[in-house]
Amino acid sequence: MGTILFLKKPPQDIYFEVLRELGYDPQKILPLTMDRELFRRYWQQAERILPPSFLNDHVDRFAHYRETPYAFWGLIFEAMFTDLKLPKENLFAAVDAAYRRFGAPDLWAVEPTLVELVDFCREYGIKLFVTSNWDFRLPKIIRELGIAAFFSEIITSALVGYEKPSPKIFQYLATSAGCAARQVLHIGDRIKDDVQGAIQAGLQAALYRKDDNLPDNDFSFPCVRSLKQIRDIVN
Repeated sequence: MGTILFLKKPPQDIYFEVLRELGYDPQKILPLTMDRELFRRYWQQAERILPPSFLNDHVDRFAHYRETPYAFWGLIFEAMFTDLKLPKENLFAAVDAAYRRFGAPDLWAVEPTLVELVDFCREYGIKLFVTSNWDFRLPKIIRELGIAAFFSEIITSALVGYEKPSPKIFQYLATSAGCAARQVLHIGDRIKDDVQGAIQAGLQAALYRKDDNLPDNDFSFPCVRSLKQIRDIVN
């Protein structure tokens, strides 16, 4: 999410819809539609509950945290239910419903310039991979969006067991690509996870941002606003 896939609406709006369909009091869950920082805050609260090894060693949180239903997503719902004062005996059903809803392809939009990048890569025999900090729903979403054929493999942190910026997930990518790490160009929207992590693992890297929030003072790596601009980096 943030490079080739984008949610069509904010996560907390989707949470609101899921909880409303489950019969929760609309007044109690109304803050989800009003405060755009809630999802970020719930995410940060969930991270504080994770054992230190998950953050320090970048262990995958989306499938390998076993203490709550649906791993890290369950922690986010615990933070949300506490904040909104919702009955926790129904938490599992809510997490389950949201997990299924976010796995539906109609919630996601594909980056329009992806097709141009795919055409360029096919012309020059360049393999494309997805490497994402996500769970096992991602390959299904990409397949149902009709873009799975663009990629040689969909690699998730849930599959590898480690999240970016861990070198282990980048090493997995290079091995899957069948080439040396330095021959891989990794593109992503996060400086620490996607750019610095890839470079430290021996890969090449570029930062992708659709907005204007690009770093002004760091020219150690390329920055692009469109996937089709990656052609200029490769050339």
